[in-house]
Amino acid sequence: MESLTAGQYTGDVIHRLSFEDVFITNTLYSDQESNPNWHYHENLHLCFVFQKGKADTRRATTYTAKGGSIFFYHAEEEHRWIAPNPISKSTNVEIGRSFLTQYGINELEIKAAIEQKVDAKALMLRIQKESLSGEIDRFTNIQALLLELITFPMPQRDGGIPRWVIGLKALLHDNWNQELSLAEIAQIIQVHPVTISKHFRKYFHCTLGTYRRKLKVEHSINFIKHTTKSLSEIAYDCGFADQSHFTRNFKALTGFLPNAFRKL
Repeated sequence: MESLTAGQYTGDVIHRLSFEDVFITNTLYSDQESNPNWHYHENLHLCFVFQKGKADTRRATTYTAKGGSIFFYHAEEEHRWIAPNPISKSTNVEIGRSFLTQYGINELEIKAAIEQKVDAKALMLRIQKESLSGEIDRFTNIQALLLELITFPMPQRDGGIPRWVIGLKALLHDNWNQELSLAEIAQIIQVHPVTISKHFRKYFHCTLGTYRRKLKVEHSINFIKHTTKSLSEIAYDCGFADQSHFTRNFKALTGFLPNAFRKL
């Protein structure tokens, strides 16, 4: 069993940056640049595959979703990658034990945050963008983005999450590119509009409008990388008013202009 040290991967490492026991890398996998042997990383490891896909084999075989997937690995968790033809690309974040200790965060909390955050992919891309920037304050910016990514404030324990919140989340995700009014949303989930307005931030940690924009941008990542559609077509398909509106929101959430991300 091969043990990989911090910042080491079975594919071709295109870029590597480290600070405070955090290691950020961009990797490329292909038939020529890939090692399918079983291995593990000494640190907790997050991997966002944003172009193409690759098989992840542990107890079972899973594949990246069409729009890319974020894989979570505990420290020293055994796995292997089987690269596709022609290539796949990923952004990776490793978090060492001293960073976890310093901020009082455990691996299970990070796993839950990654699974629940609607903008997890966008945050991974913002971290990648900052790592490539060369700015003097990039380490501070990356640290702030990383803590935003791996922490998820829980609502106050007052009887658990209401059923209407669960229904609202499912409705928003199922209709991510539809412009449902607040009245229509309230009618569908059978709760008063004031209840949604008053308590939305408590359970979703942002406004309703921001949450919906995050959903649109997350879906647009797939369109940019896996279709030949123009940016104006993508803007329309994702429910933005126009290409300019789409571009502003994509850059605000990912750090990249859509065309720059397409070329990445």
